[in-house]
Amino acid sequence: MFVIPTGDDLVTFIKDFTGSTNDEEIKKCIFMAELSMRNIELPALRSDPYAPENIGVADAMGHIPIPGDMNKPILFFKQGQQYNTSASATGISGQTTIVLTSVPNQQIQVGMIVTGTGIGVGASVYAAPSSSIGSVITLTVPNGGTVSGTIDFTTVGSQSSQTGPWIVYDRIGDRDIITQGMVAQLYLQPVNVPAVIRGKFSEVYNNYQFLPYVAAGDLINMYYYKAWPLLFSPVNDELVSDVGSVNPISGSGPWLIAITGMTDTSILTVGDKITATPGTGSLGTGFTSATVTQITNSTSIQVSVVGGSSPAGGTITDITLVDVTVQSNAVLQTWAEGYVYSTLREYYIKRHNAEDAAVYASKYDNAWNIVNDQNNLGKWSGGHTRLTSVWQPRQYRQYNIK
Repeated sequence: MFVIPTGDDLVTFIKDFTGSTNDEEIKKCIFMAELSMRNIELPALRSDPYAPENIGVADAMGHIPIPGDMNKPILFFKQGQQYNTSASATGISGQTTIVLTSVPNQQIQVGMIVTGTGIGVGASVYAAPSSSIGSVITLTVPNGGTVSGTIDFTTVGSQSSQTGPWIVYDRIGDRDIITQGMVAQLYLQPVNVPAVIRGKFSEVYNNYQFLPYVAAGDLINMYYYKAWPLLFSPVNDELVSDVGSVNPISGSGPWLIAITGMTDTSILTVGDKITATPGTGSLGTGFTSATVTQITNSTSIQVSVVGGSSPAGGTITDITLVDVTVQSNAVLQTWAEGYVYSTLREYYIKRHNAEDAAVYASKYDNAWNIVNDQNNLGKWSGGHTRLTSVWQPRQYRQYNIK
């Protein structure tokens, strides 16, 4: 359990500490504090390089798009020679299965990464009984849309060659990757030789580029520090139950209603806001809020409806959790002192109290320096923080082109 487990608890802590009574003022100070914390490098922010969503698939140019949640790359690597196969398929949005409409040129295996029109982000093969026309392939995530056209299936790291070559890519600058790419054909290209090659990668436009070159469909495991969601940022609405029934109803505004016959209530907590699609019953129309006041059991809740017209007894559908904000993240969970000191610094700056602001700025800087010291000693970041390889010089002299 953490001392400050949620964003609301952080607001309460700062209010109690400073004597403030203004929630919105504290939230604005938290936001200003977060702007100075965006580049923190904590172990909890590191990606899992073996997870399917962190394995990049090279395009026809050998490029991989920079992930949207990347803060800073640490190390990329390629675990041998993977293979890519494809087949046409169809599928329905929201379902976890697709149906092959053509025969792939190689057998589809469990664990292969799946990409294509309508396929959900990070999808991989959960079950593949066969690879023929009409075969039903089960995926690990629901389809993001209607599946159609050519679907690509690519092996992951655990299915890679056990004989190499394995390539570890170190980060260099964009100028270096472009100029050294001109002699890329002079790289040693062993086949089925158990060797580790030190390669390079860099950012060019919004893609990663690699040396030695990678072929279309090759997989690169990406190990990096992730960006993290800011507290009180909006979160997408989430379906709680597709069915329910309103009954009974008490009060004359606000109204206290019971919703029964739900399929699940586990994601709800007291104080959550919900909406629902009317059927024979409804939560009313034009209401200001419908707030959960009690979780009765696994299929029933009590809700207070404020404003609008009176609720109506009967069936409802698509009971949805709304108006949700980020209440926790990896930084608050593992580095709460950063949040506390930087928020107090911003609070006292806003109050034009330079003396107290300087005190908490110093505390914040000290907490940041402790984290950086762990990284620089190699305890967290893997040995060094250089942006180039420690094994290879920046200038290459092994090639004599005449």
